[in-house]
Order: sequence, then structure tokens, then C-alpha cells
Amino acid sequence: MTNKEIREELNEAKKLYKAKKYDEALTIYERHYNESPEALNNWDRIFYSWSLYQLYIKDAYDEDKLYESAELVTELVRQDDLNKRPVCAYTQTVFKVLDQLYAENDYYDLLAWLDKINPELLDQKRFETEDRVYRSKKEKYYDYATKAYFEVEDYEKCIETSKEALESLDVFTNNSDIWYNWRIAKSYRELLDNSEALRYLEEVAKVKKDWFVQKEIAENYYVLGEDEKAQDYICEAVLTNDPLTIKVNLYHLAYKILKEINPELALKHAELFCAIKLENDSKVPDDIEELLIDEETLDKNALESEIRQYWTMYKFKDQELKNGTVTRIFEHGRSGFITSDDDESVYFNVSEYKGDDLKVGDYVSFYTEKSFDKSKNRESTRAVNIRSAL
Repeated sequence: MTNKEIREELNEAKKLYKAKKYDEALTIYERHYNESPEALNNWDRIFYSWSLYQLYIKDAYDEDKLYESAELVTELVRQDDLNKRPVCAYTQTVFKVLDQLYAENDYYDLLAWLDKINPELLDQKRFETEDRVYRSKKEKYYDYATKAYFEVEDYEKCIETSKEALESLDVFTNNSDIWYNWRIAKSYRELLDNSEALRYLEEVAKVKKDWFVQKEIAENYYVLGEDEKAQDYICEAVLTNDPLTIKVNLYHLAYKILKEINPELALKHAELFCAIKLENDSKVPDDIEELLIDEETLDKNALESEIRQYWTMYKFKDQELKNGTVTRIFEHGRSGFITSDDDESVYFNVSEYKGDDLKVGDYVSFYTEKSFDKSKNRESTRAVNIRSAL
């Protein structure tokens, strides 16, 4: 074929693509690329890539074809700067592969494909619907990269990439900055730098009060030999309302921390740990086995109740019980304000009320604890352990 004839066919392929006849367009592009790749100009390669994307990548039903086509796209075109262009066949293609590998927990291959992306060329535009906000390409890149580096145990690279994410992202979807700090902390712990791990865990704990965050902080203090501080965080973790089976290893940690400080209390935690393990037909570790706990006498519910009672007293041991009146409950019914007897307005979550049917005007007793108002980026105070005072 003459150069003119080749050009006419390639122009026809472009028209076929625009008419959504992707199969026909692809047939022309494939033939000329295999016979004389130099005949395809930059726009031919772009439309060839989009044809592959529409047929084999966008809705991938054949995984082998997905990877084969994606590899070809990365040969045909380069990554465009999404801060200057609205779409990029290269970027769209690579992220389809990344999504697939992430869903399969294939972290080594995920890292190989992440290497094909330059994060500086990704934009931070987020897609929003009425009920959901979707991450930008740049944020998704860092989410995938930091998770993958942690899972393959490249902790130094996880720390480096997580810090890069915190510095380069302008907005964080669903508090993703918390998870970057979390992975930094976990990585430092794996690298045996517990003090540095604690520094980042403090940032996480300002916003996220989950039991596993408190447990992680307690473990770091335990490793550092600071058992007294570790107790404070064991306390917070125990008093969450999560199922015992999820928190089972927390009670083992509590036993190890308490066995020199309060042997009798430590044994209670060991017994609860053992009861949960036996209920799930799981093996107990050697240090618990050596205690020769009488399995026949274990009462999981009674042990949990006794342990929670102890930690509740521990948590508020240095605080005076306050009284006040519920002066506001928001329309959504999840939170409100209490005005204390000394005329202080204190925020609270309804879930902290130890009773039923809390109403405006109810007279209650409560303690307070430090919280963090993320919207105002400052520490605050909230009422906890709220009970009827009548």
C-alpha cells in the first residue's frame, strides 16, 4: 500500500471510532501497527489506545485480555498531564489495571504497575454525587501505593510515600490523612522505632477513637517499658462497644501489661481472653496455657462486666462526677449539648447515654473527656458515660 492509502485507512479508522464502531477501527489500527508502526502518528496511537480501552479494558471480562491490551496501550502512548488535559488513555488504562490488582490483593504486581504512573501528572479533581465523594486519581494512587508498600513489608518506602501523600494532597477523602499517618506509625513500629510510631499515632488518635488505635498505642508504650501509660490506652480500648471476638487480642495484651502491676486483674483479662478463644475453638498461646486456667468455671459475660467496671472506675478516678440538663438534641438524633450545673455547655453523643429515650430537659450525670473537632482543627471536650441523675 502507498503512504496515501495507509493514511486514508487510518483516517477511516478514526471515523469508525467516533461512530463507536470500535471493533472495525481496532482491526485497521492493529493491521497497520503490526505491518508498519511508523505509519501511525500520535493521534492514530491515541485512537488505537482508546479502541483497546473501549473493547477490552473499560469493562474487562477477560483478565488476560485486559493485561495484554493494557501493556500495549502503555507502549502506544505516554501519560498526559491531567492538570492540563481532561482525559488520558494511558492513565485510564493503568488505573483499571490497578483497580483489578488491588481488589485481588496482588500487591507485588500492583507496585509494578504503580511504577508506570508519575503522580505529579495526576490531578486532584474529585467526582461527587448526591451521596458520595470519589477520590481523585492522585489520592487513589497514594492510597494504593502506601497500602502495597506496607503489605510487601517495604516499610521505609511506605513511610516515604505516606509522607509524600500528606505533603502533596490538598484534600483528603474520608479522612485518608488518618490512614497515611496510621501506615507511617505501623511502619515505624515494624522498624522498631516505637517512639516515632507514637508521634504519628497521636495524630491518628486525635480523630479516630477506635479500639485498635488505642491498642496500637498501648503496645508501643508496652514495648518501651512504659506500662503505666500503656494502661491509659488499654482502658480506652476496653471501654469501646465493639464485639469481644474482634478485641480478643486486646485482653492478651492487657494481661501482659498488668501481670506485674496488678496480678489479680491481669488474670481476669487472661481468663476472658481464654474464654473467647475456647468459644471459637482457637488455640491459646503458651503464656496463657501456663496459667492452667480452669476452663469449666469461665463465665465470659461476668468477666467482661467485671473488667469494664474496673476500667470505668480507672478512667474517671481523677475526675469529679458532673450533673447537668440536656438542653439540645440535634434533628438527626445522634448528638447534642448538656448545660452543666456550673453553666458550661458540653457536646455529647447520644450513644454515650447509659439508658433509653434521652430527651431535652432530662437531668443527667456525666464525666468529660478530651475530643478533637476536625472541622475546626482543634481539641474540644465532650460528655461521656452519661446516666440519668434522677
